[in-house]
Amino acid sequence: MVRRALLACSLVLSMLPAARAADQTVLGRVLTVKNPSTAEKRSVTLKAREADTDDTLVGDPAASGASVTITLDGPFPSADTFTLPAGTSAITGRPFWSGDAIKGFAYRDPKGENGPVKSAQIKRRGTTFQIDLAANGKLGAIALVPPGPGSGCVLVTIGGGDSYSVAFTSGTRTSTPTLFKVSRPVDEGSCVPPTTTTTTVTTTTTSTTLPPFPFLTPPGDAPLRYRDLVFGTATVTSNVVYGSAVNASGQTVTLRLDVYEPTGDLVTERPAIVWVHGGSFSSGDKTSPELVDEATTFARKGYLNVSINYRLEPGGCSAGAPTSTCVTAILEAMADAQTAVRFLRTNGASYGVDESRIAIAGTSAGAITAMNVGFSSAENPTASVGAAVSLSGARIFGGPGAGDAPSLLFHGTADVVVPYQWAVDTYNAALGAGLDSFLTSWPGAGHVPYVQHRTEIIDQTTNFLYWEMDQANAAH
Repeated sequence: MVRRALLACSLVLSMLPAARAADQTVLGRVLTVKNPSTAEKRSVTLKAREADTDDTLVGDPAASGASVTITLDGPFPSADTFTLPAGTSAITGRPFWSGDAIKGFAYRDPKGENGPVKSAQIKRRGTTFQIDLAANGKLGAIALVPPGPGSGCVLVTIGGGDSYSVAFTSGTRTSTPTLFKVSRPVDEGSCVPPTTTTTTVTTTTTSTTLPPFPFLTPPGDAPLRYRDLVFGTATVTSNVVYGSAVNASGQTVTLRLDVYEPTGDLVTERPAIVWVHGGSFSSGDKTSPELVDEATTFARKGYLNVSINYRLEPGGCSAGAPTSTCVTAILEAMADAQTAVRFLRTNGASYGVDESRIAIAGTSAGAITAMNVGFSSAENPTASVGAAVSLSGARIFGGPGAGDAPSLLFHGTADVVVPYQWAVDTYNAALGAGLDSFLTSWPGAGHVPYVQHRTEIIDQTTNFLYWEMDQANAAH
């Protein structure tokens, strides 16, 4: 965790979300996710039983409906949300929900009018609290797939009432490409994403409290290099070869990058940023408009920037069904980005790069790549980075650990390409590893809303990189 003497300041962040009902945790019994072949054959089963419970049934799904969000974390994470509305079936004429707070509530949708969940129940009987759910791909789309060795969490939310978290982070596990099953976990836990609260930071000395770096503007008179637009223009050198690699078809691919640097700059040891484009690992280019804008902007702030191309594989990746080609493409992109970092480190003198201050950032697939590179820094010191920034991405392979890069993530809560929960899981994993990590969430926003949030992205990235990479002591 960064520990740095800060100027005396008092900073209040006002980003309080709307108040929400309580979240109660329920001890799980079994969570099963099957993906035997086609999407229509996927299924999900949940059972939770907690004896001698203090949980209470708060809310009325028969009047207000409910929702279920399931997240699976592992090498192939996935998430899905199912809506279980109130109302009456147009086919059977019967209510989808029945029951009351005394008997408990049951949901039935055998024809899949509302989606893949065919049955659910939530009730308290005596001192036992119980939740059951069954979903079938024949009734509707299920994005969940076995994540590999990992964990799961199920959040049941009653409209106008409480939410109920069933965590599967312990217990007996079965993990294959077609089956994920966790039974008899011994611990409870919450599935509710952490929220940003009002925070006041007042300090003049080294502090163990994590400062809000993305929101803390570096002090100093303008124009301040690495904070302000010091240079009028950027000079671009296109199609520099930074390496070569063999793709999945056995073809040798020449790897190229574009260099963006401050026009007329005399500094010879500049912090650098590697930018990585999106495109589902099957398409896209280093000239993606948001990367051109970001690389140009940060060049004018004094950074040396490179926007890279990397190996792409036909078919690429989607959130719903990872394939062997997808795995190969993700690993290739990560390896190529690491090659780009090594290229800058090896050729630092030629490009005027401070080899100790290299960051990586990207969009969508490029953001996934940036997180993967950032969280493998300790294991790959020659390709290590000092910070990693993600726009609509998340980590996919491995997990963050001590010595890995701090991270800044931007994500829309309505993103269906890279689910928002993946970013939340990445953020939580980084914090759990003792790393600096920050997540800026945009309620209702979809995938890569760069134009709408450009100022916020540029400003927070500027502040984050300045503090995390100690730019006050970089060459000016």
